[in-house]
Amino acid sequence: MKGNTLKALVLSALIFLFVLPAVSQRSRVKVYSTDGDSTSCGPKISAYRTFFTLELYEDAYPTWLKVFNTCPDSSEMMYLDGVTMFRYFIEKTPEGPVREGLIDTLMLIYDRRMENFGGEGNVLGRKGRDLLNYRGDDIEQVQLAYGMLKKSIELQGLKSQDAVMLLCISSGIKLNKEGKIEGDQVLEDYIKVVGILIQIDSRSSRWKRTRATIDEIMLKEDLLSCEALNRYFEPEFEQNKNNKAFLDTVISTYRASGCDRSEIYTAASENLYKIDPSPESAHTVAIQFIALNDLEKAAGYLEEAVQGENIDEETRALWYYELGVVSNANKNFCDAIEYAREAIKLKSDYGKAFILLGDLFIASRDSLGDDFQQRTAFWVAADKYEKAALADPSLAEETSKKLAENAGQYPSDEDIFFLDIKIGDPFLVEGCINENTTVRSRK
Repeated sequence: MKGNTLKALVLSALIFLFVLPAVSQRSRVKVYSTDGDSTSCGPKISAYRTFFTLELYEDAYPTWLKVFNTCPDSSEMMYLDGVTMFRYFIEKTPEGPVREGLIDTLMLIYDRRMENFGGEGNVLGRKGRDLLNYRGDDIEQVQLAYGMLKKSIELQGLKSQDAVMLLCISSGIKLNKEGKIEGDQVLEDYIKVVGILIQIDSRSSRWKRTRATIDEIMLKEDLLSCEALNRYFEPEFEQNKNNKAFLDTVISTYRASGCDRSEIYTAASENLYKIDPSPESAHTVAIQFIALNDLEKAAGYLEEAVQGENIDEETRALWYYELGVVSNANKNFCDAIEYAREAIKLKSDYGKAFILLGDLFIASRDSLGDDFQQRTAFWVAADKYEKAALADPSLAEETSKKLAENAGQYPSDEDIFFLDIKIGDPFLVEGCINENTTVRSRK
């Protein structure tokens, strides 16, 4: 169809727009004028869809307009088709009154769909997206779209679209920059969205990407400060401290903002473990206490975590390794040795665990007896460093340095001679180390 025909259709849409707004505010009772009984709706729908399915939207439009006007509750698909056509018309029309009229009509199509078929939560999200798309430079229109998106999320809950949640936050940020809403309002919106995403992010990696994008834009605008989070959560914490969904949101939000040393974050982590104990929540609390340098509490929670069920071997090995490191820091060397050994049992190529075990042998040497006995700890430590390098070649430089340092701590040839043993003989290092090794001397 020629360009002047499209212009005529566009102008007719504008005329139609000015006639209908008052009707759109009435109830869903059928009050529209008709040019025939309801049996004429089916043929009209079939007629316009013949052109619509061929993407001949200019040809489909006149009959679609009759259906829209006279058969408003005949087909929800008619409204979906109308959105597709008017997006097409808008994209082909330059800036100006005609284009603005087309956008107004697109908004009216959404209103009529809700009036006749409900689905307010879903339709408002779509309407708000299009309003931002076509009038995102007009701050008043952004404010209208923001209200639609917020309402959509409120109504849809876990059925909210990822794009709607993202646009709600981004439009809120824009309004905040323009002084239309406070930063605390944006933070409240963010926390609501995060609460939804926490519950649905297991459905698809798409939700994780949505969360990451929302976190990124909030952090970029400095709207996730620790002070702001404390100001928001402190008044609610006591009342909601046993509410799992609330605690999940607190933990996730503080973690995303880098505020995971906050007292509220710590309290939320502990409370979550109390009301919903699991290996994962125990580990989360342990890591928090490590960050706070409360290693006794950290060790206790790690002990709970490693005993949990349904944990894959690699994860359990990591947690045993962490427990070994914490126990070493607490000077519980014999316990730490056992934890490092458990990590290696679960993951035979765990190079870092072999290094830890070697370090622990040296750290625990005071319990072995006299000077000679203590120096034998360096033999068994060297054995573990060698195994670490074999298990993980990336550790070769570190283990080489440790081996060189160890060699200077071996017993002397004279010490070995007076004990009536020879270099190369097998030797049992006792105590909680309890490892067989080979006699060596320092050079």
